Amino acid sequence: MLARYYELEYARYVDDIDFYVQYALAMDPEQRLPLLELGCGTGRVSLALAEAGFSVVAVDRSAAMIEMLDEKARRLGVDERVKTLLGDMADLAALPAHGFTLAFCALNTFAYLQTTEEQIALLRAVSARLIQHGILILDLTAPLPGLLPPSEGELLHQGSFRDEDGSIVHKFVTGTAEDSIQSHEVTIFYDREGPDGSMHRLSEQVRFRWVGRYEMELLLKAAGYDVERVYGSYELDEYGEGSGRMIFLART
Repeated sequence: MLARYYELEYARYVDDIDFYVQYALAMDPEQRLPLLELGCGTGRVSLALAEAGFSVVAVDRSAAMIEMLDEKARRLGVDERVKTLLGDMADLAALPAHGFTLAFCALNTFAYLQTTEEQIALLRAVSARLIQHGILILDLTAPLPGLLPPSEGELLHQGSFRDEDGSIVHKFVTGTAEDSIQSHEVTIFYDREGPDGSMHRLSEQVRFRWVGRYEMELLLKAAGYDVERVYGSYELDEYGEGSGRMIFLART
């Protein structure tokens, strides 16, 4: 059910789609090599790239997310261009070396990694799968208090989404931060309001580790990448004061 709620929330989020499609086309206009998505969720970006003509390998550790992605790919008629891999996004041993033009972590996926060791392991695993001069894109929320989830126990309503059966799912978020270790424990509540007025709650706890710009640049360099750009938006604005996104483009 959590996968279904995730899909309801993000299915219509398209702000970053053109960004990924255009970068993929710039890297490989003839679409000869596949792309790699790390932590794909229900396939919002991977499926858009497949519809644009690319082959994509999409990795996620949630079986429910992968199952929903596969179903959507069949429904859209792009299942021959989308290969899913169930497992940790740092465990890429099943994938060929130097077989991908571009890899990416969309919408804070990288923040699920809790230690420097996990971060470096992922970066190095991806580097080994990219062609020479291939690109890795990491999209993170800028670590500013006004942009991150609640950190002092307050409860925030993040939106309501209507399901196919007429139910409305209300999303609430609370959390606490441990600034000394850059860690943020977030609890997400999904309150499902049925057409008959009944209410049912599901909750999920997740932990994020936020990184700053220069820490992320050092991590990438330690893993063998050259950092080419740090964007502050999907419109390719340079990262700076007031930027809502912190998007790293790094080349092997």
